[in-house]
Amino acid sequence: MARARYGLLVALLLLAFPVAAQEVGTVAELDGTVDIGRSGEWTAAAIGAPIEQGDQLRTGKRGRLKVVFQDDSVLSVSEQSLVIVNEQVFDPATSKTRSYFDLVRGKLNSIVSDYYGQPGASYEVKTATAVAGVRGTEFSISYDPDDAVTEVLGFSGQVQVHSLLDTSGPGVIITANESTTVAKGQLPTTPRRFNEKFFRQQLEGFSFIGGGRFESAAATHPLVAGAKVPRPDCAPAALPNVVASGGVHDASTLVGQSPPVVKAVTGQLGISF
Repeated sequence: MARARYGLLVALLLLAFPVAAQEVGTVAELDGTVDIGRSGEWTAAAIGAPIEQGDQLRTGKRGRLKVVFQDDSVLSVSEQSLVIVNEQVFDPATSKTRSYFDLVRGKLNSIVSDYYGQPGASYEVKTATAVAGVRGTEFSISYDPDDAVTEVLGFSGQVQVHSLLDTSGPGVIITANESTTVAKGQLPTTPRRFNEKFFRQQLEGFSFIGGGRFESAAATHPLVAGAKVPRPDCAPAALPNVVASGGVHDASTLVGQSPPVVKAVTGQLGISF
């Protein structure tokens, strides 16, 4: 009886004093229609707005979004996409670093921080047909629910791709300048190389019109610069942060910064929407 009363008391206390939601990231840049879904409600996103675990990120036609997370990773969402932040844990003191996202539709680009190169760290993006897991890299993943096909592109490092038919199997590994597709009920296709034209087409959905620039390891990718394509194990690393002309910070200076830093420079971004 006493134990039952204690359980009831705890439940009442939780109702009276709900646990504060955990902020895991911050909106660093956006363009067009972008909404954040939380607790069954949708609100318009704004630069500096917090992203919490469990949030849904939705972009409309011509809508684009960039989020900086506590672990220094950066997520860019293209137009007409829906992404769910299922789990984002970052605790350097206990070496716990993991991120799990669901891509319901559309396309996203991930710049994964060095923390995910540590043992036990995990970064995964799941669609209705595939799971892509990485270790310190940059990649793009898209899913079209109309044809039920997932496409994964590697920009640097390595990405391990599995079909939902066999998530524990070896899957396939793609490296820089390689791609694979996973159709419903199928295993990943053999990795294939892509050319400069294809590469540029993939970046278009993540570029920002309002004066910011698409910052990533791909920004100075040899395919863009016109240089010879490197071997996959020699993929270029991300560039240091830059400052726009005239001394005004653009959104690229936020890459590698924590959400508090993002908030500190809100209003100083060299972008106009």
